[in-house]
Amino acid sequence: MEHNLLIGNGINIQFGGLDVYSGAAIMNRIINNINAGKYTALTENSLSTNEQIELLEKMVIVINHIKAGKCRNKVDNAFMAMELDRITRTYPNNSSITSVFLEDYFLAFEIFNNGFKSKDGEIQSELYRKTVFTLLQQMFVDGIYNDGLINDVYKNFYPGLNTYLNKFKNIFTTNYDYNLENSLGSTDKVCHLHGEFGKLSSEYNVTSLYYATHKTECDVLISKKVPNMEHIYSDAIMSWSWLEKYGEMIEPDTKNKEILFKSISGQLEIVGLAPANDEHLFLLINTNPKIKSVIYYYLKDEDRIELPHHLRKPVTYKKVTKLWNSMK
Repeated sequence: MEHNLLIGNGINIQFGGLDVYSGAAIMNRIINNINAGKYTALTENSLSTNEQIELLEKMVIVINHIKAGKCRNKVDNAFMAMELDRITRTYPNNSSITSVFLEDYFLAFEIFNNGFKSKDGEIQSELYRKTVFTLLQQMFVDGIYNDGLINDVYKNFYPGLNTYLNKFKNIFTTNYDYNLENSLGSTDKVCHLHGEFGKLSSEYNVTSLYYATHKTECDVLISKKVPNMEHIYSDAIMSWSWLEKYGEMIEPDTKNKEILFKSISGQLEIVGLAPANDEHLFLLINTNPKIKSVIYYYLKDEDRIELPHHLRKPVTYKKVTKLWNSMK
């Protein structure tokens, strides 16, 4: 039987530190960077540091409203409704900037933006959405990148980790870093489903199909790139929506990733991936009849309780701490 692996940020938290790579730690780093003025140039100096913090705070208020059962009148598709159900089901009554999942900031802004769509009109509303999504993504990707230190996490991997990794036909990751490749000494098995730090996004890549059909627009974006922040212009994708994460799939590399993930069979093991925010991946798993079973390694009991809301396959649950300990 074929064996494949899907691995998320939990591996970086395990070997890089909860205080460095958890969602809360990443948001703390982003807040510090905002206060230091690091992201003001990304707004073309249109937002002060206080206004950038206020943007995040307003999105937390939206999350709290969703938790309280509000905002349903601003939902415009079934996937958004599912995400609001998840937030209502799993979030505390009062969240903070550091407790909201990174991807849920995008969902919160889209809900907020939808409230003004009738006034602003479709075109202006979409412009606002894309502008704020771009800023959030660039800030968040930079926070994850951690001045490049994230690519050194593999140096803390346990000796038995490579043995575990090598038993899989394919290793799919939602991470943007190169720790798996660095540990294995090879890129052959590793597929970055959501992009990677070292590859330019299509709008910044002059060899992309997107650039070829949007040259004028892309040249303007390229001219505005902030020096020494190449990683934020990478094809690393962050959003609440699977449509945002896969988009039109115009680029061959993006299409091939989806084709490969859809082609897997047998047993899929999932490590370090929380049930939230990756509904698009669970959808592909659920609709693939060749995947017969899933082993889900969980850290928190809440994740084990939440997973059945997303995954419709026979699942064996295992504690991830036992997996890590077996690699020492």
